[in-house]
Amino acid sequence: MQSIKNISLALMMGLAATFSYAHGQISHSKTVTVTIRGNATACKTLIEKAGTQKKQALLTWDPATQKATLVYNQHATTKDAVLRRVTLAGFDNESYNAPVETYQILPETCQYKGTMTQQEHKSHSPSGATRDAAAVSVLDSVYKAYFAINNALVQSDATVVTQKAGELNTAVKSVKMGALSSNEHQVWMAVMGDLQKQTAALQSAGGIEKQRAVFASLTETIYKLVKASSVPYKIYYNHCPMYKGSANWLSSEQGIKNPYYGAKMLTCGSTKETIP
Repeated sequence: MQSIKNISLALMMGLAATFSYAHGQISHSKTVTVTIRGNATACKTLIEKAGTQKKQALLTWDPATQKATLVYNQHATTKDAVLRRVTLAGFDNESYNAPVETYQILPETCQYKGTMTQQEHKSHSPSGATRDAAAVSVLDSVYKAYFAINNALVQSDATVVTQKAGELNTAVKSVKMGALSSNEHQVWMAVMGDLQKQTAALQSAGGIEKQRAVFASLTETIYKLVKASSVPYKIYYNHCPMYKGSANWLSSEQGIKNPYYGAKMLTCGSTKETIP
């Protein structure tokens, strides 16, 4: 019993020394505990390497608890930025899920979800048509909800805008990050916070003019995501030079139907870009 106590004490002293060293090496430091999924000690080095950055962040992961202690410089980085790096290395965590193709190339001893079957691998393979269709179908519901909002604004129908904003909110929440391609995944992590706020703001906006103001910001967020996606149809990135100095919108239909002015100036604007 005494020997066990001594070992526990030694471990605690070791951890304390590590944290003390980390705080000494990282200025403006903050310490938080985060949850990261992994498979025993096989993943420890990979996780800690992904989350650690010289003079900015030190990540120490415990395989037994799936918890990690993160010490980071609040002036140089954020917890979110560290967790994004961990995600892109193949590890799910409390904020993000890893891309399937990244997870699949982890060493077998570190595949904490188990080895996928051949059919699952085919359906998630970035080079397979089924994989592309799956990724697009997940995001397509987001895009279609956005286009429905656009059409309601063209009609100046605030009630329908609110309804479609609710559908967009549902679509955003249903997106499975692990089903996205690497490019989509990186952009999704960057925009999901803004997307959720803008969708909520659009739902609660009172009146068509307030809805249009939120829609202008929402458009730029959706545009970033569309640019990273592989869509099976053309999307038109249109520009209105008059609304609040300058504003854009996306449409799945060719031709100008301005959502910022509706029938007042329906054809005001031009197409800046056709995607893809």
